[in-house]
Amino acid sequence: MVTLLKEIQSKYSSFSDKEKGLADYLLSSPAEASKQNIKEIAEKTNVSVATITRFCRKVSCENFVELKMNLARETHHEETEDMNSTIRNQYMDVIRDIQGLNSRKSIKKALQLITKSKRIFIYGLGSSGLAAQELNYRLSRMGFASEAVTDPHLMIIRSTLLKKDDLLVAFSRTGQSRALIRSVNEAKKKDVKLIALTAYDQTQLTNLSDEVLWTIHPGRHAYLSTGLDLSALFLIDLISMHFLEDPDRKKIYEETISAISSEIHINN
Repeated sequence: MVTLLKEIQSKYSSFSDKEKGLADYLLSSPAEASKQNIKEIAEKTNVSVATITRFCRKVSCENFVELKMNLARETHHEETEDMNSTIRNQYMDVIRDIQGLNSRKSIKKALQLITKSKRIFIYGLGSSGLAAQELNYRLSRMGFASEAVTDPHLMIIRSTLLKKDDLLVAFSRTGQSRALIRSVNEAKKKDVKLIALTAYDQTQLTNLSDEVLWTIHPGRHAYLSTGLDLSALFLIDLISMHFLEDPDRKKIYEETISAISSEIHINN
């Protein structure tokens, strides 16, 4: 089921600059927006009422009233001051949103690219570097020849040394980091395959990619996005669980976990 918030994200790149500002507000504060009238939202986002009306039709809503109703429906939670419940609700929203953004076909192709590659290099800068490191830990423990690269200068070095059978996996919420795009462009000169995990479509990163897995727009649950992106973690878990269904991969994973546990026991 395509929800309003998912549709806003999927169509984000087609919006005008004014509409993108409106979309950013709706994605970051949907519950607040659902309680405001059209003039209040227009003032808050510095757009005209007419712009909001046109935007509604672009996201499959007949009018502003329908947009508000959909926002309210998708962000409804029981009123509570309990912090555990608040965080739980946010996590549930993340899981619900991410499941609707990626097709089985895209996930299947990404898994095939990983399986067929000789070496895997996983790029990510800043908080995206945390996701790159986590995916690297998972793949390495299952026997894949992988490496996380989170330094921009090292990215350039690695990219110039890639070979045709290698795979590049790039984490970038916006897909517009200059250092990462420069490295990806260098890598594509080597005719390597590229998987992007990003929230924005029609960027240099997605245009260069052989497959894209979508994460949640950075404005959605912004205060939970300062570290490892939960939607990226969901995709990492999904990839990991798929490969652990292979008995050989699972055996390697268990052997590496056992070896690490033994090392910790010795050191202690």
